[in-house]
Amino acid sequence: MRIPDILKPGKKKIFILGLLIIAAITGFYFFGQKKETPLQFANVKKQDIKATVSSSGTLTGKNTVNLKFKSSGKLSYSNVKAGDKVYAGQVIAGLDTQDLAIALQQAQNTLRDKQAIAQKAEDDVKDHSSDESFAQKVTRTTAQAARDSAFDAVKAAQRAFQDAVIISPINGIVTQAIEVSGQIVSQSDLIAQVVDTSAIFFDADIDEADYGSIALGMKADLTLDAYPDKTLTGIVDRIIPQTKTTTQGANVVTVRIKLNDQNLSLVNGLTGQVSIITKEEGSVLTISQEALRDDNSVVLKKGNTLSVQKVTPGISSDTDVEIKDGLSEGETVLLNPPAPGAKLPTNVK
Repeated sequence: MRIPDILKPGKKKIFILGLLIIAAITGFYFFGQKKETPLQFANVKKQDIKATVSSSGTLTGKNTVNLKFKSSGKLSYSNVKAGDKVYAGQVIAGLDTQDLAIALQQAQNTLRDKQAIAQKAEDDVKDHSSDESFAQKVTRTTAQAARDSAFDAVKAAQRAFQDAVIISPINGIVTQAIEVSGQIVSQSDLIAQVVDTSAIFFDADIDEADYGSIALGMKADLTLDAYPDKTLTGIVDRIIPQTKTTTQGANVVTVRIKLNDQNLSLVNGLTGQVSIITKEEGSVLTISQEALRDDNSVVLKKGNTLSVQKVTPGISSDTDVEIKDGLSEGETVLLNPPAPGAKLPTNVK
């Protein structure tokens, strides 16, 4: 039987190699050629625009006080719990004063003793002030100094009695409180936190680079994470004149925004985001920021032709930029245009 020439060993290898070359050429033609990305355009339009400075922050009241004892001791009683309303001057908590009473009695006893000794030393030289000996002077002075120290000790013991009671200095709502008596507390332990809810604020930390654009009275829009679909409004009420450093190492300035809706139910510490409106314009020409090049020019489309057009930008929002001069409403500009000096695309449709 005769073998076809194409299946003979030498010619078979040539045939397979030819097939591989054809497949490679075909694959390159269909898959290797770079597909051009379609150009994207946007129209120049009129709209309101706002320049903003944004940050996160927390909801808080007009004032917040953290109440602590000035000395350690056993908690005798706590009169409040979280959520209670309190008034200025109300007793919040107190320490066990048994040991304080003993210390006060001892201080008073010591004072009486030192007073008697000082009186005796003074009587000894009562009619001999002109010829008081040096030894008598030392005795009298020592006795008088001891009496004065004992008097100061009594005052300190009385002050300890006063400090054993915590009194709220403001009207407000208790947001934190120790409710279990009998435990030992120190000077660092928070006994109660009271927030003055007569006004509601949002405290935001603004990066120092943006601080210069913030001024009192500026309007602000904010949302709370707990109510993402509700937009609240307010004004910049106070700028704290002190920088602080965040955990990321950035220097920030705290800006306090007073909410316009003072009927909001305050939950102290709720987090959210705020946008402070530094500038705003109504019904002005705008384009997407993606269309503006570094040299303040755009790539304008007219029919199937692209050309470079200089413009005068104004204020910018997060997404758009105002155009004061150089464009008209309805004109079309190229998004993400090539850098200034680069060749313009030709695949215009």
